[in-house]
Amino acid sequence: MNAKRTFAVTRKVLRSLRHDRRTVGFLVLMPIFMIAIFGFTFGGEVKGVEVYVVNLDEGAGNVSYADLIVANLQHDETLNIKEIITPSSGLADPVAYGRDKVVNGEAWACIVFPADFTLDIVTYVPGNSSILDTASITMLLDGSNTNIMQSVTSTVQTSMAVVLYQDIGFTSPVRVSVDMVYGDDMEFIDTFAPGVISLAVMMVTFMLSIISFIHERTTGTLARLLSTPVTEGEVVMGYAIAFGLIGLVQSLMVLATALILFDVQVEGSLLLVLLIIFLLGVGMQGLGFLLSANARTEFQAIQFIPLILFPSILLSGVFWPIQAVPEVLRPISYFLPLTYAVDGARSVMVRGWGLEQVWPDLVILTLFAAAMLALSVLLMKRR
Repeated sequence: MNAKRTFAVTRKVLRSLRHDRRTVGFLVLMPIFMIAIFGFTFGGEVKGVEVYVVNLDEGAGNVSYADLIVANLQHDETLNIKEIITPSSGLADPVAYGRDKVVNGEAWACIVFPADFTLDIVTYVPGNSSILDTASITMLLDGSNTNIMQSVTSTVQTSMAVVLYQDIGFTSPVRVSVDMVYGDDMEFIDTFAPGVISLAVMMVTFMLSIISFIHERTTGTLARLLSTPVTEGEVVMGYAIAFGLIGLVQSLMVLATALILFDVQVEGSLLLVLLIIFLLGVGMQGLGFLLSANARTEFQAIQFIPLILFPSILLSGVFWPIQAVPEVLRPISYFLPLTYAVDGARSVMVRGWGLEQVWPDLVILTLFAAAMLALSVLLMKRR
């Protein structure tokens, strides 16, 4: 090996980078961007989980431990108590009202304090009382997201322990009766499966489209295709259908594998899940086309892949909830199409929701796909 010729090649590569400011910026800024998002996301804690409280506690004397626990929870950033329902609220069935909020997806949990909650605490005698004589609460939980469910449960139990220890000097046992509104008998993988399936389809359609378009443009294939009677709209729609079908086939393979090997539960319609994934794939194909149009080489096109995929993986709720994303980054989550695909697929697969519940996710994904395709056609006409 000739050292002089080797270093000549090295200088040639470095000189080419010097004239490509976009690549230099990518090499310098992308690692900073990735570690910043990674660090902020992993450093975040679950906050602002929406819950309802049904406080039926009649108290004992001048104290109501339910009131003290609720006041403590209101100062905890983990939970966002939307409403405290009491007997004076005028509801015929407060517990049913709170349960409906969880069923409709308006809250992740409803915490119910029974009428004799405080009385059971003050009459508790350590060593002389059985577990049946202790106070109890009921938690109506949406278990479609394991991380959120665990955070709610842990926060409530910690708050009860702190309040009771500060007031009576010991922690009176409180039985927590869990009523799973969604996710009964759900395993940890059931929460991840919808997100992983959506992520897999997004990655394949986006990477294939962005690389395919830049390759066909640099080789002249796209120009030759447009010299035929085929219109720009037909080219874009043809690619959209092709990559959408690729995404569907891949999602079927991933879903079948999850069902066979891991017994992932699917409470709702598989066709609805596939529709959600198809819309995501079509939209990502359009985005891939738009980004590839701004790249002169395949290497520049590839630079867009981590810029899109990395935030999507960390901020869209695939592996941990959006409630755990720091507030400074949370607005980005709601601009990511994968966020709505994950939410829709998870709601159908775990909650068993139908079209009437997940239509907002479908509308957003449809608008995203339509916007990307329309912009793609417009860009092709201009070029």
